Amino acid sequence: MVVDYQLINALCEQILGMDASIRWAAIVNDNGVILSSKQRPGLLPLLTQEENEEYVLSAISRHKTRTKFETRIGKLRYAFGKYEGLNRATIPITIHHYILLTIDKNEKNFDSIIMEKILPLVENNINRFTDSAMENLPASEYESGTFRCTVCAKEFATKEDADKHHHETHKQESVHADE
Repeated sequence: MVVDYQLINALCEQILGMDASIRWAAIVNDNGVILSSKQRPGLLPLLTQEENEEYVLSAISRHKTRTKFETRIGKLRYAFGKYEGLNRATIPITIHHYILLTIDKNEKNFDSIIMEKILPLVENNINRFTDSAMENLPASEYESGTFRCTVCAKEFATKEDADKHHHETHKQESVHADE
């Protein structure tokens, strides 16, 4: 997958500028690799670069376990952790890209920052992450004995069933997405 570092760097800058309480913003891939990160100017980081890299790996791993129940409870918008020293959020962009944030520990409006500022930015740029969304992503992914549609996370017993569902259900959505 080709990475547009100019886009990713620009989005990190935009996210960092969306609210004064945002300490650090990163865009990472599904392997836990930090593609770009920016921190608030003058900020004394609480973690080293190596510790951030370790955190990213664990955050992506935890996110992947959360998708198991999306067919029943809906798609995860973001995951949030409140620590004594800061707040952290994991926000999926696609199945291959995520935003990780840290927010000042005393910020009470984190939900509105994420839902009203960051998620609209993600939604406005999602097509730039997927190249031609349905054509470049696999229709299904294997996990724990089941196959799952990569768009809606519905589970199927066989890859063929998952692929058939994906193409019949979601190919039409991608054709009309720009209308």
